[in-house]
Amino acid sequence: MNYEETVFYLYNLERFGIKLDLSNITSILSRLGSPHLKFPSIHVAGTNGKGSVAAMLHSILCQSGYRAGLYTSPHLVDFRERIRVGPELIEKDFIFDFVQGLKDEIDREGFTFFEVTTAMAFEYFACQKVDVAIVETGLGGRLDATNMINPLISVITNISLEHTKHLGDAIPQIAAEKAGIIKHGVPTITAVNQPEALDAIRSVCALRNSELIHVQEESSFNVLDSSIQGSEFNFSSNSCSYENLKLNLAGEHQVLNATTCLTTIQKLRQLGWRMKEQAIRDGLKKVNWRARLEVFKKEPLVLLDVAHNPAGTKALIQALDQLFPEKQIIFVFGVMEDKDHCSMLKEICKKAKFMVLTKPDYKRAAEPEALKEAFNSCVRSFSTDALKGARTKVLTQNKNIPYEIIPMIKQAYLFALKNATSDDIICITGSHFTVGEFLSSFESDQYKVGS
Repeated sequence: MNYEETVFYLYNLERFGIKLDLSNITSILSRLGSPHLKFPSIHVAGTNGKGSVAAMLHSILCQSGYRAGLYTSPHLVDFRERIRVGPELIEKDFIFDFVQGLKDEIDREGFTFFEVTTAMAFEYFACQKVDVAIVETGLGGRLDATNMINPLISVITNISLEHTKHLGDAIPQIAAEKAGIIKHGVPTITAVNQPEALDAIRSVCALRNSELIHVQEESSFNVLDSSIQGSEFNFSSNSCSYENLKLNLAGEHQVLNATTCLTTIQKLRQLGWRMKEQAIRDGLKKVNWRARLEVFKKEPLVLLDVAHNPAGTKALIQALDQLFPEKQIIFVFGVMEDKDHCSMLKEICKKAKFMVLTKPDYKRAAEPEALKEAFNSCVRSFSTDALKGARTKVLTQNKNIPYEIIPMIKQAYLFALKNATSDDIICITGSHFTVGEFLSSFESDQYKVGS
C-alpha cells in the first residue's frame, strides 16, 4: 500500500464499529511496549468543548517552550490533523510504517479505527519524545481507548445527552461514564454545572482520592469585548488573575472553555510546570482551532461551526444572537443520522432566515428528506414564497422560514451564496463531516492546521 491506500485502509476499519472495551487497546499497546506510559499527559473528556480546551492547553504549552503533543478527533480534511507535535502534523511515513507493522494483527483481531488511531498517537508521541501530550477522549471516558493513560490532570468540560445508546439516557449515567477517566490521586478539573452530574463526578473523585476543582467555584471571568474575531476578558481564581486576555475563538462558550483551560494551567504550575504569563496570553491569542465560528468569507459573511449535537447547536445560536442580535442567518445544515435532529433544528429556527438541508458524503449521514421530516415536525407548515428558489415555508415563533433540499454540500453552499445579499450571513454547520467536506471543496490542497 502507498500512503493514500493506507489511510483508506484505516477508514475502512470503521466497519468494525465502536467497541467500548479496553481489551483491544491493551493488546496493541502491550505489543508496542506500552508507549502511553512514556510521556506525561493531560486527559480531556466532556460532551462539548473538549477539543477547544485541548487546543488551548496545547497552544499555551507550545508557547511555553514545551514539546507538546495533541490528539483530537475527528479531523476536518486531513487524517493527520488528529495527531500533532507542536504545529506539525504526524508524518505520512510514520502512519504508513505503523499500519504496515500491525496490519496482520489488525485484520486478525478486528481492531477498530479509533483503537488503531489511538495506539498510533501514543506510539508517535513516545517516538517524538514529547514533554507532554494533551489527549481528547473519543466517546465517553471509562471504556474509551484513550483511557489507558495515567495523566497529570483529568479534565471534564461539560455533560449533556449524547451517544445515549452507548453512554446511557440520563445525565448521571453519562457523567459517571465521563468520570471514568478520573484516576487515583490525580486531580480532576470540571466545568460541569448540573447538580446531578457534578454529584456523580464528586462521588468518583472521593472514591479515587482525586482532588476535585470545580471551575465555576474556583474561578470567574468577565467578558470585556466580544466579536466574531474573538473575545477579550478578565480571569480571576483563588491563585491568580489576568486582565485583558485575548482569545482567538468567538463566543462566550469559548471563554468558559478558556477558563477551564486556565484553571488547568494553574494546577499544572502548582505541579511544577513553568509557564509565564506572556506565554499564557500568547497561547490563547494564537490558538488556531478551526471551524469554531470560523470566518471563511467576509462578503457575504460565511461562518463555519462544527456544532453537532443539541447542546453545541444551542451554544452556537446563543453566540450568533449575541454577536449579530439584529441578523437572521442562512444555514446550510447537514448532520449524522444518530443525532437529535429535531432538537438541533429547533435551536437553529430561533435564528434562521433560510435553511438549506444537505448531506455530507458519509455513510452515517442523515438523508435530507429525514431532516425535512424533522424540520416539519418542529414547526407548522404552510405554503408561500419568500427567497428565490424556495419551495416550502414553515412557520415558527411568528416568522416564516423557507427551506430548500440540496443533497450535495458544494451545491448547497453555492445555492445559499447565490441567494444571499452582501449583508447576509451564511453559517455551515451540523457536523464535522459537513464542514470538512465543505473545506475540501473550497480550500486549496495545501490545507494547514496550526497550533
